[in-house]
Formats: sequence, C-alpha cells, structure tokens
Amino acid sequence: MQLTDGENLYAIVRSAPIGICILDAATLKAEIVNDKFLEIAGKSREAILGKWYWEPFAEARAYYEKALTAVVKSGEPYYADEVELMLVRHGREEWIFVTFVYAPVKNDAGEIVKVAVWVLENTQQVKSRQAISILNEQLGNANRELSTANEGLAGSDARFRALVQDAPVAIFVLRGREMIFETVNDLMYRMLGKDNEIIGKTYAEAVPELVGQPFFELLDKVYLTGETFYGSEVKGTLTIEGKAKDGYFNFIYKPVKDETGQVYGVMCVAIDVLEQVEARKQLEQAYTQVRLSKEAAQLGTFDMDMLAGTMEWDRRCRELFGISHEGEVTYEGDFVQGLHPDDRERITRIIDDVFDRGKMNGVYDVEYRTVGMEDQRVRWVRAKGQVYFDEQNRPLRFIGSVLDITEQKQDEQRKNDFIGMVSHELKTPLTSLNAMVQLAQQKLKKSNDTFLANVMENAGRQLRKMTTMINGFLNVSRLEAGKIHIDPQPFTLDDLIREVIDELILGGTTHQIVMEDGPKIKISADRDKIASVISNLLNNAVKYSLRDTCITVACRIVSGAAEVSVRDEGIGIRQEDAARLFERYYRVQDKAFRHVSGFGIGLYLSAEIVEHHGGRIWVESQPGKGSIFYFSLPL
Repeated sequence: MQLTDGENLYAIVRSAPIGICILDAATLKAEIVNDKFLEIAGKSREAILGKWYWEPFAEARAYYEKALTAVVKSGEPYYADEVELMLVRHGREEWIFVTFVYAPVKNDAGEIVKVAVWVLENTQQVKSRQAISILNEQLGNANRELSTANEGLAGSDARFRALVQDAPVAIFVLRGREMIFETVNDLMYRMLGKDNEIIGKTYAEAVPELVGQPFFELLDKVYLTGETFYGSEVKGTLTIEGKAKDGYFNFIYKPVKDETGQVYGVMCVAIDVLEQVEARKQLEQAYTQVRLSKEAAQLGTFDMDMLAGTMEWDRRCRELFGISHEGEVTYEGDFVQGLHPDDRERITRIIDDVFDRGKMNGVYDVEYRTVGMEDQRVRWVRAKGQVYFDEQNRPLRFIGSVLDITEQKQDEQRKNDFIGMVSHELKTPLTSLNAMVQLAQQKLKKSNDTFLANVMENAGRQLRKMTTMINGFLNVSRLEAGKIHIDPQPFTLDDLIREVIDELILGGTTHQIVMEDGPKIKISADRDKIASVISNLLNNAVKYSLRDTCITVACRIVSGAAEVSVRDEGIGIRQEDAARLFERYYRVQDKAFRHVSGFGIGLYLSAEIVEHHGGRIWVESQPGKGSIFYFSLPL
C-alpha cells in the first residue's frame, strides 16, 4: 500500500476502521496515531504521540522489539495473527488477543522512512469462538433435556419453565401456528429488547419489526414440517429502546411435540454473534489491506508444509520461476530445478541450514537467480522467510516472500562495469603521475626549497589516497564479476597485524595504536587480502576518532576461530547504521561524519574478503562511546 505524506495520510489513518500508528523509521517515535489505536492500547494520545514506541508499550517490548527492528532493517512486513498479549490498559493489566502488522513505508527512492503499525483487537472474536464452542455443547445438552421434557410437557410445565429460565442461552417457546409467546427467559427478553408483556401475544404482535424478515417464514416451516432448522450468522433488525438495531444470530428452531408426536409449538434457542461477525469483517478488511500492500510491492509468497509434504506458490511466485500453470508445485521439481545452475548448490545448502534451528534459527534471507521453466528467462530475486519448529526443533512450516530485483541487479552491473572501466583507465596516468612526484621528491631532497618539498610530500600523500581508492573500485568490480580469488598460504596472524600497524605509524598518524599481547596464531589465508582488511579497520578507526586517542588491537582464539578486534575511542555508530555498514557504497548520513572522505567500499570489500575465507565480520558500537570492529577466520 502506498502511503502519502501530509493531510491525505492523516485523513486515511484517522478514519481507518482498525488501529493505526505511524512511526518514524529512524527513531521509532509515533508521529500519527488514530482513535482506534488509542482505544485498543487503552492509553492517552499524549502517552503515545511523539514517544519512542516501546516507552508506552514496555510490557510488550521483550516479545516484539526484534520483529519491529527487523522490519526497519529488511523492509519486509511482520505479521502476527490472534496473538495473546498482556497490555496495561487504563492503568490495569489485561490479557487480550490482537492481530497486527508492522508494515514498512518507503519513499520514491525505495528508502524505508516510516513504519505503519496496523492492529485489530480479536479478544471478543476469540472469546466468542470459545464461548460458542461451549454454548454449542450446552445447547446440545439443553436440547436433549428439552426433548426429554417434551414427553411430559403437559404435566411438567413448572419444571420446563425453570429449565428454560436457567438455560445459559436465550430461549423462547411459541404455541400454535399463530406463534403465540408462551415461555421466554430473561436472556431472550434482553436480546429482543422486550419484557414479559409479550407473553400471550403472537409473534407478529410482539415483535412487529421482524415481520418481513426471514424468521417468521422459517418458524412456520418448522411448525409444518416438524424438522429442526439451524441458522448461522443470520442478520436481523430489532427495535431496542425505540431504535432500530442490526444484529447477527446463531439460532435453532426446534419443533415442540405432544405425547402423540404432533407438533404444537416451536422452541428457539439463540446466541447473539454480532461482535464475532464484526470482528471477522474487520479482520478480513485488514487482510485485504495487507494483500493489497503485497500486490502493490509485487511480492510473491510461498508456504511449505513439512508435515503434509506440500508446497504452495501464489501467482506472483510462479511468475518469478517462469511458471504459468496453476497445478501443484514441488520443492525438487520446481524450486530446485528453477534455480540458476550457478546458484543451485549455494541455495540448497542454505535451506538445509535454515531447517536446522541450531544454525540459523529458521531465518531465511538470500538473493539468487532463477531460470524460467517455460520462458527460460533469467531473473534475480530476493527471498525472505521463516521456518517454524515444534518443541523437538523439527521444522513444521516454511513461509516467506519473494521479490524481483532483476532491474536493480542490472543497474548495479552497469554501474560496476562503468566504475571498473573508469578506474582501469585512470590507473595508467596515475602511475605516471606518481612516478613524477617521487622523482621530484628525490630531487628536492638536495634542495633548500622546503616549501616545494612539503608541497611534493602532500601531493604524494594525496596520490597514495587516490591509488587506494581506485584499487578499491577495481576490487569491487572484480568481486562482482567473480574474478577476485583467494590465494591461501600459511602465516602468523599476529605478526601480520604488527606489520600493518608499523606501516600505518611510519606513514604518520596522530593516534596511539596499541597491540595487546596474545598467542601466536597460525592460519592459512590470503595474506595480502587479510592485510587489507586489517589496514581498512585501522584506517577507519583513525578517521572516526579524535586526535591523540588510543586504538587498541587484539588477536585471540575464540570458539575455535582466530578473532581480531580493533577498538577505538571515537564518536560511535547508531544501531540502524551499524546494521548496514558492510553494504556496498553505504555511508552514514550524519553531520558528525561530513568531514570524513570515502565512498563506502572499504568495509564492503573487507566483509566480502572475510566471508570468502569462511569467516565473519561485525561491529559493536554506541554513539559517543566508540566502536569495536571484529572479524574471525577459521583455524
């Protein structure tokens, strides 16, 4: 669903039949909240509007904070259906049932700028469903008792009336084809909006508003045929306190017979299910809105049921695999065979790990190519999903969505080709210029012109920066083309770290760099590429921390892997930025970083190098408290 800013958005949200709260994606502060949301939350507008979302909903934070954070990071909505939740409403703890969606809202550039929280309370619906189950059982018991009572109705009138009055559901008994009210319990009086004055009156006299509605005709049919009628969610309009009121009812019309088996009346047992029907309609409306949102985003969906051995794809998912038929699809025959041969082994291995709760906890987020089964067209897709497990950690369901990213990948390829071509063309003149500057520096060593010597020194420093930048772009281009290779060789990791530190100090730095004592760790890896990772992390620590502060490097063995950490005393990184630091060309949009040069490729290349070695890279940081970058490599 495409939401717009300003008055239109506010009007839509305010008039929506379900609760809506619009959050700022960066701060998770509530910017818009409608009355329905306040009603469900049981809190004042002031308690929510302008506040961090988890401040008024602290009681739910432990259960759903990760889900909301994941929506901001991934751009994928989160759905919860009829979950039981404890909320503090109007100062009291209440257990309620809700269906809700955390839906990302993107701008024209595809950036997540808002999160829409859609919520529908299902408490009455769920409880009504539970109550109906109980009442149906009680109705069966009541019917059996009433059937028994029919046999001696003439001589046991008092007992019968007491049974009707004490019944847990609304009941009336009509006598004769004229349908004269003979017995009515209190629940039925309240349902009809009448009192005991209707006793002795005909159906048409007592409830004239029901004349012309289907009920009288159904009663007459039961009387004539002697067959019981069961009504489910039948709409009826009653006059309650002088006003017409619509309702929905589940009811039974049962013939009442004398000792000879002749029908002489009709008994009605009824339940008001208005709240249940309205709740279902609201839920259907919410699902429709979610479906429209998915269709607008052109998302395909899939659902694997491991117990039943079935797999369901919607129309869009079939399109992304080049399938036009509506027949059954299978994992091996359609999904695996529909994967591009170069991606098949990687994706099937990831899915095997997704089904292992101890490895990935069922979280699925991958990009791969498909080859259309019918049209043979190659498409790039991004798939996100979740595997659900039983108590024995056995996979039960695998549900997710698929998005076509072919155009995005083509744009990236064109950009990479252009960057690679330009970078390659720049290398030749840059190499010549670097040689000229070095020759000038050699000549100026014998000169007394200190000004020119300093100028040439600065020129050489800038040329080295430009060379590093161009080499980085070339490496990105090679990486995207699959032409970056790992050449493993044995070496001592801590010795390599000290070499990189010495080179940085020799080149001149305003920071104190300390290497903590640690064990000698021998690994087999591409020495030059690991050196570039260490150098990148150290240079970033220098860039993003104040002069004369300390940078601490450590190398140790953790959980059977070699782990390197680089700690700085810098300005730190916000959580939302930390999650994206290793993306290609990502730059933190913050005033504090405006003075720092770069194109956002260093950490991306470092992450790819580490991952090509079978390791992992991550960061721990808080604004104002510095950062620690880690990477680990297998021993």
